[in-house]
Amino acid sequence: MQELQEARAIAQEAIRERDAAYAKLKEHEEAIKKAEKSSRMKSLFLANMSHEIRTPLNAIEGFSRVLAETESEEERMKYLEIIESNNKRLQSLINEILDLSRVESGEITFKKTDTSLRTLCNSIKQSFKFRLHENIGLKNIEPEDYIIMKTDPNRLSQVLSNLIGNALKHTTEGMICFGYSLIEENTKIKFFVSDTGSGIAPEDQENIFLTYVSKDAEKNNNGHGLGLALCKIIVEKMGGHIGVESELGKGSTFYFELPFEGTVSDQVDLHNSLTNNRTLRVNLKPIGPINKKKVLVAEDEESNYQLLKSVLGQRYILYRALNGIDAVTQQEEENPDLILMDIRMPEMNGLDATRIIKEVASDVPIIALSAYAFEEDISAAKAAGCDDFLAKPFQIEELIDTIEKYLK
Repeated sequence: MQELQEARAIAQEAIRERDAAYAKLKEHEEAIKKAEKSSRMKSLFLANMSHEIRTPLNAIEGFSRVLAETESEEERMKYLEIIESNNKRLQSLINEILDLSRVESGEITFKKTDTSLRTLCNSIKQSFKFRLHENIGLKNIEPEDYIIMKTDPNRLSQVLSNLIGNALKHTTEGMICFGYSLIEENTKIKFFVSDTGSGIAPEDQENIFLTYVSKDAEKNNNGHGLGLALCKIIVEKMGGHIGVESELGKGSTFYFELPFEGTVSDQVDLHNSLTNNRTLRVNLKPIGPINKKKVLVAEDEESNYQLLKSVLGQRYILYRALNGIDAVTQQEEENPDLILMDIRMPEMNGLDATRIIKEVASDVPIIALSAYAFEEDISAAKAAGCDDFLAKPFQIEELIDTIEKYLK
């Protein structure tokens, strides 16, 4: 009897070990499948990134060469617009790649400030003014009340802009609407972007916010599978959630809800009267009388300096410094009216040079001009003494306006 019980115990233990082995094997198989799927999606992602980066680079390089060999002013402006469009496309892609990595790793902090939602939405609408096709309209829908929300305006604007940009990719005609409204007794606020585009199939809606999953990416089409994933991460980091409602052939509505902290009133938003509607047309020729004030350009890259020279050379007397030490020396010798300061330079960087210059000439305006454009880089430049900050690649109009602001 005892031998039978011992044999039964041994058999039961063997069964438990078998079941445990089967469970581990199943877990191992599932892990392998997940790893293989992740590897496939990452390979797809990298391949599509290569395509997405090379496409605008090809246009920029090709049309730059054609632009230099074209005499027709009309054709030159057409080529210039193509180059600018592809430059913005490339810049947006790079920013999304960097932002996605930094947000996922928790490196980005959110800085909340009192933000006028009406002003923010009007600003977004203006930024898309020249990106709309002729047969597509853009309308912002907002409540009559004037809402001030305590939020990070840059990240909120980034999410809405990404959703509008996504709508533009899939809408060939009709209307794109975006806006917001308070819900649940003003404890939450709901933002939305709706379009009359191609719509999304039900089976694609489930995975549309995943990092490496994109219907466009799989077809090697207009998308790179980053914008919507970045929106989801940002919204969730801000304490909200994001979703989509769509029907094939009838359009889509993307929405996200955030906790609301702020004020609501019937006050008129005076900021709307200050909206800038000027045409963003590049003009490299001097406007009005030539300004002979002196500008010191601290820039070690030859191509970057040549660009600044072509833009500013007819307006100001330019001096060039190849590094931070050279900038300090030339400031003492030439006494410029303004300094454009690169940040990363050999021998002495722009931040150290700025600190030294500000000690002996605190009144000379210094504008940081750098490809390092994260919030901490801007803060570091301001802390070093820079009066303003412009990111590379810069907008020519913004550069000229900023210089004029300080030289006046």
